[in-house]
Amino acid sequence: MAEMVKDPVCGMEIDAATAAGSSEYEGATYYFCAEACKTAFDAEPSQYVDAPLAPEPMAEAAAAPKAEKRWWEFWK
Repeated sequence: MAEMVKDPVCGMEIDAATAAGSSEYEGATYYFCAEACKTAFDAEPSQYVDAPLAPEPMAEAAAAPKAEKRWWEFWK
C-alpha cells in the first residue's frame, strides 16, 4: 500500500514512493509533488513547516453573496 503524504508547499496528497523530490528539515523528511514545490521549500522551509496550510483570503467584495432575484421580481 502506498504511503500518502501531503506536500507542505501546495497541500497536494502524493505517494511518497513516487514523489518528485524530498528534503530533510529539522529531522523530518518532506515530499513534494513537483520540483518547483521542492525549490520553494528549500529556499525557506520554516515558511511551510511552521505555518499551517491555509487558503488565500478572499477579497471582501468577492466574499459577499450575490443577491438573487425572486421569481416575482422578474415582472417588475
